[in-house]
Amino acid sequence: MNVNINWRTMKKFWMIVLLCIGMISTSLYAQKKNGVVYSEHESIEVTRDLWEKFKAGDAEGFLSLMADTAKVFVNGKDIKATREGTINYVNFYKKNFVDLEIRDHSPAYPDAIEYKKSGTWVQDWLLVTGEHKETGIKLSLHIHHLYQFNKDGKIATMLYYMDTDVFDEIRNSKRTIENGTIFINHPYIVKVRKLVNAFEKKDLETWKSFYDEKVKFGNSAMKWGKMRDLETQIDIWKESRFMKPDNKFTIEQVGYPDCMYYAKDDGYVVYSWWLYKEKSKDGIFEVPYLLSCTFNKEGKIIREFVWYSSNHFEKKK
Repeated sequence: MNVNINWRTMKKFWMIVLLCIGMISTSLYAQKKNGVVYSEHESIEVTRDLWEKFKAGDAEGFLSLMADTAKVFVNGKDIKATREGTINYVNFYKKNFVDLEIRDHSPAYPDAIEYKKSGTWVQDWLLVTGEHKETGIKLSLHIHHLYQFNKDGKIATMLYYMDTDVFDEIRNSKRTIENGTIFINHPYIVKVRKLVNAFEKKDLETWKSFYDEKVKFGNSAMKWGKMRDLETQIDIWKESRFMKPDNKFTIEQVGYPDCMYYAKDDGYVVYSWWLYKEKSKDGIFEVPYLLSCTFNKEGKIIREFVWYSSNHFEKKK
């Protein structure tokens, strides 16, 4: 029998075989079991009991679930926890908050992990809600905990990860802090007055010139959080009652506008009050409204919001 062997083909074949063997070996060694994960576990029940005692203001009960030498870390920092400090921590919430609730931040749920070398750990994701008695600030605190348990079933290490800005807000709310300047006359007030005049004249080109191309428009009749872009708003105006040739209306300034410089945001907002008056065969139709215009660094309006009662127009239809 005459067998014609193509050595190049055989070489490619064995290279592929060796590559596959290498990949299989790598995948086998890349996965190494180091423990077991539980969705139900006695240590999870300990953490749930811990926060039930915390919510009830039971500082001694809270401490009873922790080792005497327990370490506590907040956002990676060792806070050097002591018995007295822990009691003060529990009592702070008991004294200063009402309607305190602590629950799983659904759809997350706690896990207990039994590691072969480092023992039992529990991790959870909690939502803490309540109201600060003195300031009225509401908590909506998202916390991720990691708990390490010792051989006696006590919490030996506890790590918190959370955004602490709400506590800064609570502290600041107890103080009187300035946040900028109010102007009764300002170039931005002039711009708002001119854009209202342009709208009254049905001059959308001039009206458009006061806005940044990326401006967003909203009003109190829209779903909260929904905004329109400039071109959409122009299309709406063109089809609206306001631009109809036979619609005779005026817009009168009510009181005086305020230009607010906000130091925290380093930005300007003009608040102005107006009275829309529309003439018809039935008499004068009036709608008061508040106009809020936020300016960017280039002096263009980047956000506009109108507060008004939409049922005025609904009754007019």
